[in-house]
Amino acid sequence: MQAKNEMMALVGGCVSEGTNILVPDSLKDEFKKITITKFNFSPKENGKYDLIIEENPSDLIKIYENLDEEGIYITTPKSLTDKELFANLSKLFWIVLPYYYLDENLLAKPLVFASKKFHPTADIIRHRSDFVENTHYYTTDVHIAGFTLPKYIFEEIKDVIKL
Repeated sequence: MQAKNEMMALVGGCVSEGTNILVPDSLKDEFKKITITKFNFSPKENGKYDLIIEENPSDLIKIYENLDEEGIYITTPKSLTDKELFANLSKLFWIVLPYYYLDENLLAKPLVFASKKFHPTADIIRHRSDFVENTHYYTTDVHIAGFTLPKYIFEEIKDVIKL
């Protein structure tokens, strides 16, 4: 569970330039690990968030509307080949990419990154990701590697994701 929490929170926190986030209570302490940035758990003046993380996908239109123009959304798909979720996200977001973390049994567990602007590896904020402290799982290299999918998975989902 620690690996999942870190990969949900720290991937989002190290790509989003903003600091206004809406996340489950179980993830709030993860953002303290990014030592050079303070995060706010309330919307901006315009009522929007820079980053929204949900354990399970909900109303995608509502999520999209609650994100700022550069917003990022992270949630848990059914699998790395959850075509239905990826296709629905791709109707709304500029970038939609699945990624994964390894659980304590070394099994790959899926997550999905959807963004209105930022790419999860090309736009990583290195002065945030390189200064994450007290992690169990997350590193900048693990962040980048999590988005590297085997070719057979990529081939199966390439028509429903957005790079």
